[in-house]
Amino acid sequence: MDYGFRYRHGVHATATAFVDPAAVEAWDAWFRWRDGNELRDVTIDATWSRVTRALCAIADGATARDEQRIGDAIGNWRLVVDARVLAGAGTPGFAWPRHDLVAALNLARFVSLPFTPKAAFQREAFDDAVDLALRALDDMCRAADTARCAPRLTVIGLADALAMLGADYASAQGRACAATIARQLAQASLDASMRLARERGASDASRFDAAALVRAECLRLPAATIDAMRRDGLRFPAVTAIVRQPRLALVANNVADAIDPLAGERRTYTIAGAHGERRVVASGFALTLWRQLGARPADAPPFACDADVGARERLLMRSALQPWLDHPIDAAHFRPASAALPPAAP
Repeated sequence: MDYGFRYRHGVHATATAFVDPAAVEAWDAWFRWRDGNELRDVTIDATWSRVTRALCAIADGATARDEQRIGDAIGNWRLVVDARVLAGAGTPGFAWPRHDLVAALNLARFVSLPFTPKAAFQREAFDDAVDLALRALDDMCRAADTARCAPRLTVIGLADALAMLGADYASAQGRACAATIARQLAQASLDASMRLARERGASDASRFDAAALVRAECLRLPAATIDAMRRDGLRFPAVTAIVRQPRLALVANNVADAIDPLAGERRTYTIAGAHGERRVVASGFALTLWRQLGARPADAPPFACDADVGARERLLMRSALQPWLDHPIDAAHFRPASAALPPAAP
């Protein structure tokens, strides 16, 4: 297996390569296509190609350029589609899921020049990925031929992105940075949903969706844009959410799931699949990259990991993100299992 990380200096997208050994095991256990004893997905690139072809086959009028855009977003770990789709799309007998469809944006893959003073979040690339994600979700809903698939657009790798940007997860700076990314997600998803409504028709409920209009006003969108929303509606009145996707986070080079903190270095992962159980020690995307970009073996990570983040910091992070999301975050998902909430600070 290729564990090497080929980072192209100054470019947010890297060549396909596994960074983290736990990601390799997750792919092999859960997402690699086998036909009996025959390996059909010989490499991770074969998996990306299989899924890309399946998505393009259900998209109206998909061109070679569309296929290239989708394949690039998936193959560079920026867009990670529903686990059921990643495992089965393009295989014999596959049926598109009819409920709880999810697409995840891997925030760690939109950071250029990580761990440097010039680190930046690539907004244009992020907006493009949001558009691709909503189109893919809409295509999958239509392929499933159901109006009840309730798609959700979520994120993974928030803690990785913050560390790479030099913003500590447990700090006010980290929360402000996370809120800025969430605001960008809100605006990009509204823009993409409006475009889809013009192309494919609006959701019946979206023309008078008061919550969507409030979000648009909070984003300070131009009056003409808000008028267009009232006139044309939205394809997805409510789609952004924080949804746990541990398998997707693990296969996406072991980034932090959803809005969780970084797990920490040299953690043991147990991955159970159809062909048995395997255990692997791994550190995750951001910590591995930090080491590979020059951290000395004796250096301690300069950013908070799971053991350093208390219940209060998790709740503050949730509160920073919630105003920009369509669906509420379940606080129970982001509270240490054995911790009680501390009293509020004076």
